[in-house]
Amino acid sequence: MAIQATSHAAHSSRLPAGVVVQPRKFEFGDLASVPQYWFAGNPIITHFENAFSIMIPPGERFFIRSVRHYQDRVTDPELQDLIRAFIQQEGLHTQAHNQFNDSLAAFGIDVERERAYANRVMDSIERALPAKVCLGATAFLEHLTAVGAHMLFMEPLVAESMPPEMEGFWRWHAAEELEHKAVAFDLFRQVGGGYFLRVFSAVAALLLLALPLSRIARRMMKDDGTKVTHEMRAQAKSINQKLVGPQLRMIAQYFKPGFHPWSFDDEKYLTEWYASIEAGC
Repeated sequence: MAIQATSHAAHSSRLPAGVVVQPRKFEFGDLASVPQYWFAGNPIITHFENAFSIMIPPGERFFIRSVRHYQDRVTDPELQDLIRAFIQQEGLHTQAHNQFNDSLAAFGIDVERERAYANRVMDSIERALPAKVCLGATAFLEHLTAVGAHMLFMEPLVAESMPPEMEGFWRWHAAEELEHKAVAFDLFRQVGGGYFLRVFSAVAALLLLALPLSRIARRMMKDDGTKVTHEMRAQAKSINQKLVGPQLRMIAQYFKPGFHPWSFDDEKYLTEWYASIEAGC
């Protein structure tokens, strides 16, 4: 596992002190050493996270196109620099998740089927929604990923449930999601996205993506062939009870009129992560 900066970091007065948006490449060590059920040994949660990973590459491309559509309207050089770094980070996330997703084929998962389905879903959403709603959906989905990132750093149970290779992978992705969590949101506001459109875009994103994500996870379980036991369900329920409630409360903050992504104090987690990668941990 290795993390390497690929270009200059974006610095901005829009960011908390000490935080930058730095594109970095993640390189896996030995993906073959990652167990089939890499999250707490539980197939239910693992396959949900695998489904999320399948959705990430087309989702990142959707985010990039949504932001690029309005990029030429930005006159603030700091926001332009943040957009540049955001696009580079999302592109690098796509590369790493494609590599991880390819590894799932070793466990009998039809990765190409799910990849094609995820691409169709995101393409159909982009065709169906106006450009500003796509940007609003991007701002909301960035909030969702930032909430998950916050939980990874805040709740020890998350990191403790993963082997080191996967923990390092998800921490890298989580840190960069926190770094750029406000870029699409700030752009959305700058191009005239108001509160009503922000809420509408968020609800549209939830309604359009919840079923496809669940469908991918269910098909992965079927490909896998593992019989889900009462103990597996009980373990998944116990973990979710600890994690879902706090995340739902954070997600709900998005629907407050005065919300901004940096309302959540994530800079402390980023400062700690910066120190850890400096130390090579």
